[in-house]
Amino acid sequence: MKRHACLNIFIMLLLFPYCLIAGTLKGKVMDDKGALLPFATVFIQGTTIGTSAGGNAEYQLILAPGTYKILCQFIGYKQSSFSVTITGNEIVEHNFSLGTQSLKMNEFVVHASAEDPAYPIIRSAIGKRKFHLQQVKSFQSSIYLKGAMRTRKAPSKVMGQEVPKDEMGLDSTGKGVLYLCEEFADYYSEKPDKQRTVIHSVRESGNPNGVGFSQIPPVITFYENNINLFRNFNPRGFVSPISDGALFYYKYKLEGEFIEEGHTVYKIKVTPKRLYEPLFEGTIYIVQNDWAIHSLNVQLTKMSNLNFLDTIHINQMFLPLKEDTWVVKNQQLYVAIKIFGFDIAGVFATVYDKQKVNEPIPDTMFKNKVISIYDKTATKKDSSFWTQTRPIALEKDETRDYKLKDSIRLRLENPAYIDSMRRVNNKLTIGNILWGGSSFTTKGSKTIISTNSLLTMLNSNTVEGLSITPKIGWWHTIDTGKTLRGDVAVRYGVDNKHTNAITRISYTQRDRHWVGRQWTIGAEVGQFVFQYNPENPVLPLFNSLSTLFWRENDLKIYERQDAHVFFGRNYGNGFKWNVRLAYQQRIPLENLADPYTIADKKIALSDNFPAYLKGTVWEKHNAVLLNIKLEYQPGATYVQYPNYKVREHSSYPVFTFNYDKGIPNILESKTDYDKWRIGMSDHVRLRLLGTMAYNIAIGGFLNTNYVSMSDLIHLYGNRGIGFWSPYLRSFQFAPYYNFSNKENFYGEAHVEYYLKGLLTNKIPLLRQARWYFLFGTNSFYANDKDYYAEAFVGIDNLGYKAYRFLRVDFIQSYDSRGGRNSGIRLGLNFGSGVSVNLSDTNGEW
Repeated sequence: MKRHACLNIFIMLLLFPYCLIAGTLKGKVMDDKGALLPFATVFIQGTTIGTSAGGNAEYQLILAPGTYKILCQFIGYKQSSFSVTITGNEIVEHNFSLGTQSLKMNEFVVHASAEDPAYPIIRSAIGKRKFHLQQVKSFQSSIYLKGAMRTRKAPSKVMGQEVPKDEMGLDSTGKGVLYLCEEFADYYSEKPDKQRTVIHSVRESGNPNGVGFSQIPPVITFYENNINLFRNFNPRGFVSPISDGALFYYKYKLEGEFIEEGHTVYKIKVTPKRLYEPLFEGTIYIVQNDWAIHSLNVQLTKMSNLNFLDTIHINQMFLPLKEDTWVVKNQQLYVAIKIFGFDIAGVFATVYDKQKVNEPIPDTMFKNKVISIYDKTATKKDSSFWTQTRPIALEKDETRDYKLKDSIRLRLENPAYIDSMRRVNNKLTIGNILWGGSSFTTKGSKTIISTNSLLTMLNSNTVEGLSITPKIGWWHTIDTGKTLRGDVAVRYGVDNKHTNAITRISYTQRDRHWVGRQWTIGAEVGQFVFQYNPENPVLPLFNSLSTLFWRENDLKIYERQDAHVFFGRNYGNGFKWNVRLAYQQRIPLENLADPYTIADKKIALSDNFPAYLKGTVWEKHNAVLLNIKLEYQPGATYVQYPNYKVREHSSYPVFTFNYDKGIPNILESKTDYDKWRIGMSDHVRLRLLGTMAYNIAIGGFLNTNYVSMSDLIHLYGNRGIGFWSPYLRSFQFAPYYNFSNKENFYGEAHVEYYLKGLLTNKIPLLRQARWYFLFGTNSFYANDKDYYAEAFVGIDNLGYKAYRFLRVDFIQSYDSRGGRNSGIRLGLNFGSGVSVNLSDTNGEW
């Protein structure tokens, strides 16, 4: 092994950096019948230095002068070798022809209760799983990635919009390359959790500034018990075929053995014992004595509880680096999906080179919590660089795509074309007028003006009757990262013949070199109508329906003269804060004497004043208010792109702190109170057990010398016909103002546990439909006379194919007023803990 290590070092010194004198070995890899073998592995014997054939089975390997024995192997085929001598810059062509791997099957005695001979092998691999996982304390590797997504079919329209096939680089049949990317990078990792990817060069077809993947698809480590293939593919993860509990999930069959480079390798077929479990299916090759993975060819489908994608196919090939240590040489991810009429297939081929295991890595490599960093010139390499250095040759359609996308880009970037598209998008449409809202962009996109739609402009309530509320938004870009924004809203009550108007202006300056890092300053002035609850839980559209047809007005509103200033700072590292200082004059509003409704007028109108707050003092008064909000999520990591930095996802909870102060005796202000709230929220992955999301808080009043209606602690209730408010912030059946209070202490908890197929994958019909159970609670407690709690059981992921955003809950509620309520609620859910909120929040208008 010492000689192998010396040989590795010697060859790496010859090849790094690329020598001025170097030859090229190139050709194709085929089987003995002439069929192409795409992504076969080609490498120098005794080393891990090599390449991978492309999708067209063509390979090329850069070699310094010398004599080499080159090996070629492909899963399921017998290894082939070729000796070559390089003397200068010559090009040597050689096509490898691989015969089908002849498998030897030893004789064994079959009994009625005998198990397949694969099981002792798998038990040995399971027994050594932890050793192979933990033996790699540190890992270094050079990486080349080529990723391509292609359409096999494309629709002519999507949701009524024409599919611009020419702009997407597709032919008339809808076939073509959608996305093409190449990257060269170095990867470093050190246990327990240090890692960094250094991207040296990246190229995206049609995008000269494209940054590709900041974290190249990682080595999928089957030595892990639970394999997390990106967060959205399945939050539960997938069970490895050699995990500690694998024998409970999989069936195994030995298909034979062969000898390669002195190692006996077993070929074992892996099959799930049950459908609709998060399990792989395919073939895994295990090395005798080392009990390490030699290679594998496995896949996941919808019957593996795979989300979003239809299929993921994984190929991996490992090579021995030293005794008892095997390292990945190449990996291919094949993906397929049918969505919105598109039939898309992709392959992401990764070649690993110059691998090092347990060799020192300087601590400076992991400084500043940067997990990925780009060279300043990473996106600036010309086509000749890629031609000379890429280890996987381009396929014909990929070469065409680079040329085609460059010409398309030049056309799309033409100022005349951009201006023509701007004029097209500025045209009014019936859809925009009725429900979408309209926007108008000036030349150069320096200024954007937007208006709301009739659907949000008109509503009906018992105070104003028909209310007309046009809104205009204005965004102006002063310079890169510097934006001026203005908003104006006018509200006219047709029946009470009263007009209100309000305006806000703000200035935001964003850090050019740190995405998310910014500060905002602004002011607001005017008179408008607001809900008592500043989170605006009542959707005006639904309130209009309940007012017109049932004379039930949930939209409890008051009028307010407002003048305030605000300042906010986001540091881009997980910490941000906002301060708001406001002067308000609050004016109570009463129902109209006879508002227009369709319902029988014998039905009594609901009062504009919440029934359960009749004892609360509510009068015209002035208020001076101070609000401070802090938010922090620790565990920030970053990606340093060539020209800017971006914060990545953190696995830590989000912590919040709110403080409200009513300041008396200034501008005749009566308000006098101190209110606080501390919260924590997170979304936790529990692997095979599913996921859990929670949002918990405590708070209360430190003093209550003068607390008005809008200053109370309000529950985010819901009485609409659908559950449109955020799941992890609101109560599904709580009346809007029945539990408003000014207690000195309270606790609030929203907890949801998503099984993500844990039970439904065992129930016929439900498992095929991929419906998932969830359950949880929304609870509020201040004292024995003031509490509300509800428990619910639901099914989410309802829908068809890609349209899976419906959720149904059965809820049972209990409260301190003796209320008991149960029922079913339909809602929209676009991910755990995320729902659609169709109303404004945080006191917006």
